[in-house]
Amino acid sequence: MTPKQKDHLLEVLAERYADELHDAALVEAAAEGLPYEHLRKVLKRIAARERKHAEWLRAKIRERGGTPPLPPRLPAAPTWREVLEAFESEKADQVRYLEEAYGADDPELRELLTRIQHEEEENYRDLLDVVTRMESHAGGA
Repeated sequence: MTPKQKDHLLEVLAERYADELHDAALVEAAAEGLPYEHLRKVLKRIAARERKHAEWLRAKIRERGGTPPLPPRLPAAPTWREVLEAFESEKADQVRYLEEAYGADDPELRELLTRIQHEEEENYRDLLDVVTRMESHAGGA
C-alpha cells in the first residue's frame, strides 16, 4: 500500500468513525426524550451498535498508525428531524460500507466493514420501526 493509499484509507476510517459516534450520540439523546419505553429500548440498542462500530473503527485506525478524530459535537437538544436525517443516512451508510469493503486491501478489514454494513441494515430496520410507531402514536393522539 502506498503512503497515499494509506492516508486515504485512514481518512475514510476516520470519517466512518466520526459518523458512528455522531449517530450513537444523536440516537441516545433522542431516546432520553421519548415517552415510550419500548421505543427507547430500540433506540438504545441502535446506539449501542453504533458505539461498537466506532470502537472497531478506532482500533483499525490505530492499528494502521492513525489517530482517531475527536468525537463530533451535537446540538444541545437534538430534534426528531435530526433523528429522521440519521435514519436517511443509514441507507447511504450501508452503501458506503459495502463499497469500502470491496475496495479494502486486506481480508480482515473487508470482513469488518462487511459486518458493520450488515449491522447498519439492522439499524435501518429498527429506525424504520421507531419512526413508523412514532407516526402511529402521533396520529392516534
